[in-house]
Amino acid sequence: MTTNNQSCLPVEVRTAVYRRAVAQGYLTACERYGLDVAASLDEVQMTIALELEGYYVRKYGPENGMDMACTMLSEMVQPDVLVAAPRLTRMGETMMDELLCGRLAASKTTLH
Repeated sequence: MTTNNQSCLPVEVRTAVYRRAVAQGYLTACERYGLDVAASLDEVQMTIALELEGYYVRKYGPENGMDMACTMLSEMVQPDVLVAAPRLTRMGETMMDELLCGRLAASKTTLH
């Protein structure tokens, strides 16, 4: 994972955009797998902020941690996020599954 997210936007703004895209991608994946998710988009985003972003900030400090969290979130969503509906990468599905209680893995197991 690299931390060279070069942009004219502050890392907090980029992170918020990716956080929302990952959350929406997760909810869409759950819907595609036929899962009824009891969390709202805002609740999923809050979980991402507290757990994933919080981990990096605690471990690496505010500046480096936010940069690393932003990079991680960007790698969890397909790169066409600004022109298409957000979709998770395989890594994104795995990470969100771990973060939110194994919901995707359980559904994939029963769908195959």
